[in-house]
Amino acid sequence: MAGIPLSNIRLVSEELLASRLEQVKLVREDENECYRLVKDSDTGEHYLHFASRHLNLSGGLSEEHYHHLMPLDHDDVISYALGAEVPSYPDHWERPFLRNGPHGGYVWYDPGGSTVDESAYEEATAALREKLLNMKRDGKTSEEDIKKLFEDAERLFPENRNE
Repeated sequence: MAGIPLSNIRLVSEELLASRLEQVKLVREDENECYRLVKDSDTGEHYLHFASRHLNLSGGLSEEHYHHLMPLDHDDVISYALGAEVPSYPDHWERPFLRNGPHGGYVWYDPGGSTVDESAYEEATAALREKLLNMKRDGKTSEEDIKKLFEDAERLFPENRNE
């Protein structure tokens, strides 16, 4: 098992999912919805797969299919496999999950919104812009100056401030 985790892929193709996901257990199914546990055969990661069928009334009763894949912790997999109630979509899906889109791919969606502090990145961007302008004004273009700029730039962003 040496595949790239799906969480590290920005746009996941249907083909990739079809080749890697295998059903572990069908949890619940009715005419329009299905919940099942699936496993990524490349990484060993498990997901709760929710599929729904929707009739589009405004589109001439065309049938639409939606698929969502929520990553699961090991304990959740065991619990759901043994019969515990799975979190119903969308009310209890509170962590990021993959969902399909109209163009055949799956993208990550965070129902809680972005957890990134946008203002911290805006501050870092402004500080980096200022450093670049100062370098240009002062004529600092040596390899050593650029190396120092990159080192300083890394420390400007929130995820690197404690290093």
